[in-house]
Amino acid sequence: MSSAPQVAVLRLEEDADVFAARQLARELAQVVGLDRIGATRLATAISELAREAAAAGGRLSFEVQGSGDLVATLTASHLPDDSPSMVSARRLLDTVTHEVADGLAVVRLEQRGVRPVTDAERHRVQRIVAAHAPTSPLDELQQQNAELLTLLDAVREKNAALETLNHELEETNRGVMALYSELSGELERTNQGVVALYAEIDEKNLQLTAASEAKSRFLRSISHELRTPVNSVLGLTGLLADPGAAPLSPEQGEQVAFIRASATELLSLVNELMDLAKAESGRLEPAWQDVDLAALCGELAGTTRALLREGVRLEVDPGPPGLVLRTDPDLVRHVLRNLLSNAAKFTTAGTVTLEVTQVDGVHGVDGVDGVDGADGADAAEGVEVRVRDTGIGMTEEEQALVFEEFFQVRTPLHATARGTGLGLPFARSVAQVLGGDIDVESAPGEGSSFTLRLPAGGAA
Repeated sequence: MSSAPQVAVLRLEEDADVFAARQLARELAQVVGLDRIGATRLATAISELAREAAAAGGRLSFEVQGSGDLVATLTASHLPDDSPSMVSARRLLDTVTHEVADGLAVVRLEQRGVRPVTDAERHRVQRIVAAHAPTSPLDELQQQNAELLTLLDAVREKNAALETLNHELEETNRGVMALYSELSGELERTNQGVVALYAEIDEKNLQLTAASEAKSRFLRSISHELRTPVNSVLGLTGLLADPGAAPLSPEQGEQVAFIRASATELLSLVNELMDLAKAESGRLEPAWQDVDLAALCGELAGTTRALLREGVRLEVDPGPPGLVLRTDPDLVRHVLRNLLSNAAKFTTAGTVTLEVTQVDGVHGVDGVDGVDGADGADAAEGVEVRVRDTGIGMTEEEQALVFEEFFQVRTPLHATARGTGLGLPFARSVAQVLGGDIDVESAPGEGSSFTLRLPAGGAA
């Protein structure tokens, strides 16, 4: 039993006490702020239990706890837990408990969420109980009918509100279904468009693959067909310029020299076309072997100095002593010779630098890491070979296009530094075949820096 002060206590011994219990419950419900429906539920539950308790002699008390709960305790000598009145009470109120103590049944009913009762209100309820002047059965019946009518009106209002809500919900559902149908149609049309787009992309890829293969076949064929007559022209010009041949006039010697220079340039173009075709077709097979980078750098330095303009210096840093790289020496030599040749062409003053750096690992175009290199403690995990110059440099737009076939940077030096536009595309293709790649950094008037990155152990 709670220690909160009791608001009212009533003995249940006869039918009149049942009416008094219902009246008391109704009065107290109004005091604690219950609405009409709540008051009717409480009064009905109390009267049902009081009727059964009065037959065996009982006692009813009310209290309002500080937690905001209205508690009614009903004690009787006989009140089974499964009686009809208990079943009804449990349907009407929040909490109904039943226990037996000292041979008496104790039923506790709780209604939550009420307001506290003041002393004046408690005294008023107690006076009502003390007066013990319940209404007559006829008056009580009229009161119950009025309560039932009130409940009926409330139920009708709730039914009307429920019907309105159901109607609004149906309208909402219809709108949702219409939107869902529209979105489903849009999604289906979008999916059809995506499928068609993918099919078109696949078709374009097939066409591009076929075109690339046709281009490679054409380059190989035309290079092969051109190489023989060009070599013949070079051979004939060599015979004409030979000291043992019939002497040529100065003008004839100059013309033969022009023919020989043009044929040499044409042969260079033919060879680059052939190399590019091999790289693009995947027929370029590296011959892997251990390469001494210091020796390779010394060889490249010797061939590059002859290409430098007057006043331009060549600086070479071959990296740590004994640095070994497992790669194809001919292909690497070809790539670096191309990069050094370009640096020499477009540098009129300053330096051209060939620099080798050992790194922990190198990622190629396919993310290939450096693997175990040659036998020995000096084998590198990866290397970066950087060719830097102090030449004319390039803009960002030119850097984005410099690895495309036949692209050439237009500069004031173009007349004296002609090229084919195939060297850098071929160099990048070769670097990727070797498991690495080539990057470029440049700025107009500040020179350029091309970096060849290669794994030490070759491509996986």
